[in-house]
Amino acid sequence: MTKAKSDIMEHRKCAEYGSPWSPQFYYCCPEPGNKLPNNRTCGHSPAVYRIMGGTTVELNMFPWMALLLYRNRISWKEPLVGACGGSLITNRYVLTAAHCVVEGPLLPQDLVIQSVRLGEHDTSNVLDFQYLYSWSAKRRYAPPPVEIEVEEVIDHPGYSKSDFYHYDIALLRLQMPVRYTPAIKPICVLGRHISLKNSKFKVAGWGKTESGLSSTVLLETTVKKIRSSFCKKAYPHLEFNSSLQICVGPVNGSDTCDGDSGGPLMATMGQSYEEFEYVAGITSYGHQTCGRQEYPGVYTKAPLFFEWIKENLKA
Repeated sequence: MTKAKSDIMEHRKCAEYGSPWSPQFYYCCPEPGNKLPNNRTCGHSPAVYRIMGGTTVELNMFPWMALLLYRNRISWKEPLVGACGGSLITNRYVLTAAHCVVEGPLLPQDLVIQSVRLGEHDTSNVLDFQYLYSWSAKRRYAPPPVEIEVEEVIDHPGYSKSDFYHYDIALLRLQMPVRYTPAIKPICVLGRHISLKNSKFKVAGWGKTESGLSSTVLLETTVKKIRSSFCKKAYPHLEFNSSLQICVGPVNGSDTCDGDSGGPLMATMGQSYEEFEYVAGITSYGHQTCGRQEYPGVYTKAPLFFEWIKENLKA
């Protein structure tokens, strides 16, 4: 058994019985991975696209965030590197941008997708923690993240090397289903009937910050939907399509840049205890200099592809 599979089996332990000298364990069998969860399960938090003006996220605030890890196809001895984000949508599938996982002009030739890390918060720590209070040394620890190899890449048939700015959406089928925990949960995926009238959205990621360096800690920021004409003017040669894409601008200089590609544009639905998050868009592209009003971010409109997503989920 590989270390990755061993980690998954450890993650599936539900309970222990027997004596201390001869312990026995119960293991939870996951639900089939071809069913999108309803909003009783999904979208809930416990209690050149980088995050500009981002603030540190509370532990497990976005438990669906996935860090995509790549191996060097030329030198297998090189350590895996994280270069994109994604969203867990079932216990077997991660939603991301096609340009993050399909060989082409936007994916470095020496990189190939290898695995997905779930439950991650700070890539520089083996065990993630936060101080309970600014004046206290008490820490709250999160469970260790889980790393699962990618079994299959499913990119939208409309995405191609000749047109890699439209239909920028892909699914990653994981080698094994993951068990939901407070640190690992799916985000909701809603149908095309959803009106994206929300004026503001959340984005999160480990991408480069305003300092130009990648953040080791998951960051979040707020962005807003703006008129499509802004994106058409900013990127005239890319043929912005308002039926497929969402035009999003910064709020007080906050934006996404390189490193957060494939991550979710998150919207909130419901109120109070019934509130949940759903994926409104997938980070696709923007300008190299981030946080500039004249260069908005472009996101793939996720609800439009609801049927395509469902059709490509297997148990």
